[in-house]
Amino acid sequence: MRRKYDSLLYGLIFTGLSMFSYLLLVNYTSLPERVSDAINTLGAFLFFVLTFNVVGYATIRISSWVNNQYSRNLRSRWKIIGIYAMVMLLFFLLNYGLLVLAKILAGVSQPFIFPNGGSRILIVVWLIELVILALLLANRSIQETLKFQQQAAELREENNKARYTALQNQLNPHFLFNSLNTLIAEIEYDPKNAIGFTKNLSNVYRYVLQAQDKPLVTLLDELDFMKAYLFLHEVRLGNCIYWHSKIPADFLEYRLPPLTLQLLVENIFKHNTISQRNPVKIEIEIEQESLKVSNSINLKKNKESCGIGLKNLSNRCKLIMRKEIAVSNDNGIFTVVIPLLYE
Repeated sequence: MRRKYDSLLYGLIFTGLSMFSYLLLVNYTSLPERVSDAINTLGAFLFFVLTFNVVGYATIRISSWVNNQYSRNLRSRWKIIGIYAMVMLLFFLLNYGLLVLAKILAGVSQPFIFPNGGSRILIVVWLIELVILALLLANRSIQETLKFQQQAAELREENNKARYTALQNQLNPHFLFNSLNTLIAEIEYDPKNAIGFTKNLSNVYRYVLQAQDKPLVTLLDELDFMKAYLFLHEVRLGNCIYWHSKIPADFLEYRLPPLTLQLLVENIFKHNTISQRNPVKIEIEIEQESLKVSNSINLKKNKESCGIGLKNLSNRCKLIMRKEIAVSNDNGIFTVVIPLLYE
């Protein structure tokens, strides 16, 4: 809706400029009688309106394209210079073609040459359009800068929420109490396994503290963290957690927001009843260059979900990767698809 409104507004502006230029040309210029008769027609007026709209919309499209090319090739100075040179040439050819078309429609002989100062007029119009294009690019750059600053502020806020949630989940007394009780039991009955439990518990806390200051982490780091995190729950709950990861080696260096898998796994244990009789199955795989995490569902009674964690994750993905997560619940399987970024 916004784009349609902007297009209509631009159309009105270009049409108004064409009418002003047409009236200026008709009333305040001394033209030969033959040319004046050709201009004082409905066809010439409509041609002016069409020409200004074509050039105007071409300016907007080209300025948008140049802005995108500039952001992509920011570190390549020669590419940027080449892009601007190509745009300048394109505008000159566009003006030349429109003037030739106007002379052909007016029945003027030798439409491809411009005597009596016509070439100077062509160059002056071309330079004016380049100035307008530069102003549009400057305005677009300012808007993009303000937009990026706003997104950066929103991203900092979302990351702060995610860090707080992760630390709250890991450092809450309930989690520590369960972990310490499990460790005490393992020390008494299986000292060797207690050593592994302590190492994984240390790895979990170390990763949470290190990753919270990073906007993105590799998928490999997230998977290593998840192994340590799931090991703690496996020792505490027994053999009732079955998980399988099918991640090609090419995707291990792809990036995603930190503590993504911690959030998803924590939600699984928070909202589902898990025991020897009701095991949980977790599948982690790649689907169309996105990370797909699925788990079987056995919801706890009277346990309502507010979805704050998933909403926060979706906001972070949208701010960083311009894509949101996808959540589905079909046939007893809960699935979350997280976009990945390759840098």
